[in-house]
Amino acid sequence: MERLGAKEMNSMVTRRLFWISWCGATALTGLMAGFLTSHSIMFGRFQTWFIESGNADLLRQTFSVFRAASSPHILYDSFLYVALIAGVVWTVFAFLLKRDRVIAVVAGLSTFWVGAVFFGFDFGKVEDQVMMGIADESTMATFAHLNVPLHTGFAVFYVISLFLLLSVALRQLGVWRKTG
Repeated sequence: MERLGAKEMNSMVTRRLFWISWCGATALTGLMAGFLTSHSIMFGRFQTWFIESGNADLLRQTFSVFRAASSPHILYDSFLYVALIAGVVWTVFAFLLKRDRVIAVVAGLSTFWVGAVFFGFDFGKVEDQVMMGIADESTMATFAHLNVPLHTGFAVFYVISLFLLLSVALRQLGVWRKTG
């Protein structure tokens, strides 16, 4: 049996870590795609309906109590942070191995891009005010207007990112071949 040198061993370990981190990034991107699709189809529309149907006070009175009592945002945020970390780790390995770098920047960092839009345009602040029951009428109207379209855009982006990530493995397995 031939003995591997340090360089070959490091390369082999890096390739394995690339695929391990790819699995994590892909699974979590799929999970985030599911979360955001669900939000777009049901929960976001439900929240918007509360506001647009004149029941904003009921939303303020009930959801803020539910949120304080059960802390659902903590669980959701945990998945976001783990997805962000997994995506960053996979992106680092993609750059170390000089492969799939465009997919890494777009799809591997999908949670970063979603967060940049969400917080960069202060929608996180708007959503927090609505969910805590402290939003004024103008903030409620902004939330009702942007909630579903914004989250639908995020869902579409996560689904595209998931397919991009899956394409990495499919190309590796020879299912999809690069042409040219």
